[in-house]
Amino acid sequence: MKFERFIAKRYLKSRKSNRILSFISGVSVLGIVLGVATLIVVISVMSGFSDNLKNRILGANAHIVVNRMDVSPIEDWRTVQQKIASVKNVTGVSPFIISQVLLTSPNNVAGSVIRGVNANDEMKVTSIAKFMKEGSFADLNKKSSVPMIAIGKELAANLGVVVGDNITMVSPLGKKGPFGITPKMKHFMVCGIFDTGMYEYNNTLAYIDMSAAQEFFGLSDVVSGFSVGTTDFDLAVGIAGEIQKKLDFPFWSRDWISMNQNLFSALKLEKYAMFIILTLIIIVASFNVISMITVTVKDKKRDIAILRAMGASEGSISGIFKRQGMIIGITGTIIGNILGLAICVILMKFKIISLPADVYFMDRIPVKLDFMTFVVVSACSLVITYAAGLFPARQSAKLDPVEALRRD
Repeated sequence: MKFERFIAKRYLKSRKSNRILSFISGVSVLGIVLGVATLIVVISVMSGFSDNLKNRILGANAHIVVNRMDVSPIEDWRTVQQKIASVKNVTGVSPFIISQVLLTSPNNVAGSVIRGVNANDEMKVTSIAKFMKEGSFADLNKKSSVPMIAIGKELAANLGVVVGDNITMVSPLGKKGPFGITPKMKHFMVCGIFDTGMYEYNNTLAYIDMSAAQEFFGLSDVVSGFSVGTTDFDLAVGIAGEIQKKLDFPFWSRDWISMNQNLFSALKLEKYAMFIILTLIIIVASFNVISMITVTVKDKKRDIAILRAMGASEGSISGIFKRQGMIIGITGTIIGNILGLAICVILMKFKIISLPADVYFMDRIPVKLDFMTFVVVSACSLVITYAAGLFPARQSAKLDPVEALRRD
């Protein structure tokens, strides 16, 4: 084993008589370095984008949503809330009322999705309070002659309002009268403007106090559903199943993954596709390894013949060139890991590439460093490099020593 490794290292060292081998070895290492580093950086950036999008979605949404399958109001909602809260790893339960309305201001009219919530409960299950750009989300509970409302940044821009302005909420489901259906209207004061980073939420979502929602929509003491917070959003799937078992029919418990399944499935597929495509860089680099070993075998025919004549087995000769390929693969993989890590750290620390925040919900390229990314990329690189060296290494072992010495 030491003998084969020693010979392999000697063959990789530069000699004045034949620098072409040194050049090919350097190109082989460089190709693997670039392939490994590129793959690590791209996968880390894509993971960062996925995590950023995940955080944005979970900023305005809970980890789990519970409602009735027939979408009818939940009457004995306090009992249901207690049952959900008793499930392991549930950190908060926020009842809500949801409906669609028109919001009007002196400047414009816009459609909106209204969520009636208890501000204290809602802040336990979502991060909406952290996204407030103006005002305070907790002011929804403030008692005043004019009830409060918190709206998204784009919705505020469309209506042309700021914190402290009044807007009018109009329900298309009004009361029937002698002149037809009369829309119900009520004035609200803007207590806060939030920016979740998601255009859809910023443009349509608005929050009011739950009691104000019940009064405006003519509801008794009922809710539409529950937002549920958990200790870890990655555990949401299992916790949603436990809630479903506890409540049973007609309740429906959905986790955030199933509610955004198409989006995250597309992101996962894109990550796998990029991994496969960029792995081709390492495969291309492995052809240099094949060329390098082939040239080395041709150049060292006399040495191989002497070693065979001295009693070296075919396995030993083949092992020399296998190790030669693995030395290149290991060297390139280690340097590639270091280079990839350095690039990721630089992207995290410095704003080298600026992104339009209104388009990408972030102003710099996000990076997520994951130990498994380095492990998987390194393993793929080493396997590809090892496989590339098998054929020329086996061919070297088939060399006839008598014929090689006769021709030398």
